[in-house]
Amino acid sequence: MAHIGPKDGPVAVTGAAGFIGAHIVKNLVEHGYEVRACVRDATNQPNTAHLRLMNSAGPGSVSLHTCDMTIPGAYDTAFEGCVGIFHAAAEMGNLEGSTPMKVYEGGLIATQMLMDSIKKAGSVKRLVYTSSFAAVGHPSPDGPYTEDSWADMNQDKRPDGARWSMETVKKNREVAYAMTKVESERYVYAEADAAGFEAFGVCPCHVIGPLLARTHQRPWAWQTRIGDMLEGYGHPRMFWNIVDVRDVAEAQRLIAECPDNSNGQRYNLVATDESGLIPQSEVQAHLQKLFPGKGIAGNYREGELRRGPVAVLEKCITQLGLKPHSPVQSIMDNAYSLLAWELVQMRDGQDNWQRDGNDLGIQSKWSPHLYPAIDPEVRQKLEAEGKG
Repeated sequence: MAHIGPKDGPVAVTGAAGFIGAHIVKNLVEHGYEVRACVRDATNQPNTAHLRLMNSAGPGSVSLHTCDMTIPGAYDTAFEGCVGIFHAAAEMGNLEGSTPMKVYEGGLIATQMLMDSIKKAGSVKRLVYTSSFAAVGHPSPDGPYTEDSWADMNQDKRPDGARWSMETVKKNREVAYAMTKVESERYVYAEADAAGFEAFGVCPCHVIGPLLARTHQRPWAWQTRIGDMLEGYGHPRMFWNIVDVRDVAEAQRLIAECPDNSNGQRYNLVATDESGLIPQSEVQAHLQKLFPGKGIAGNYREGELRRGPVAVLEKCITQLGLKPHSPVQSIMDNAYSLLAWELVQMRDGQDNWQRDGNDLGIQSKWSPHLYPAIDPEVRQKLEAEGKG
């Protein structure tokens, strides 16, 4: 088996400055790895200082490398001599100028270029690819989702406008994201098999936990939605499937080091048990216990809520020996880190939070403006109406 360890050689992490990527780097450094952190701009100090700081903790080390994943060969130099690659970089659709098609291309085409750099290096034994639970969930599941579930199952159950095709991709970000993750996963497994190394997929659901930098408070990221709740901004009803960002990072290292897995295996990073499969009102209740007397937000409007996605953490525990954090710990550490970075301000009064019929003028940091990667025709129409 081609499993790796810290003495085998350097490893590289793409998307290293981001929420998940930074935690992967931290975990690897704590376990003695020489890590090459691939970021958009290594000279951007506010966005990378938290990575440089990890050198002080050790016992491993971090070096920063500027790599634009949209440019062919961007990873060639950083990957030279690496035995492991942890690919966490992705086009999510939440950045200015994004479109559904950019989300799709930022997944598949960027992954194809990543694989070219890996094959050119010739030293890589293992690739751990951060996919998404979007590549798992599909319509009409027969029981809980597992690693055998793929998002392109039951296409006939999808509503009009959501069936998978390139025409739909041009207009629908959710389809574009799920399609690119499914296709990218299958691509890396096939390419790794042909090239003689091993690739694995990690499919996280609602990832929260401690922020390692101020820049980790980003629009449409789940850790930021926790911040909105702390500030009293009520959101539409949601059923959470909570996984801790530290568990996502730990699982990736354990996958790379595991002697009992093989190319093409997938790992759902989801709630450990029913305690992490909870409606938003229960997330609110946990936060209210932490901060009594504060205006912690819940549902913007009450009503029926579909229970899903339902999936529980099994393979990471039974095969890898992962010891996950509790959802209460994840929620608490997410909240405390936001306060430590002075990214949120709470309101006095338990009922003092914004919801239907109680408009307090609070602005959302999770959804501060029109989502970038929406149907370009819809965007044009909304902007013409002054709603952009």
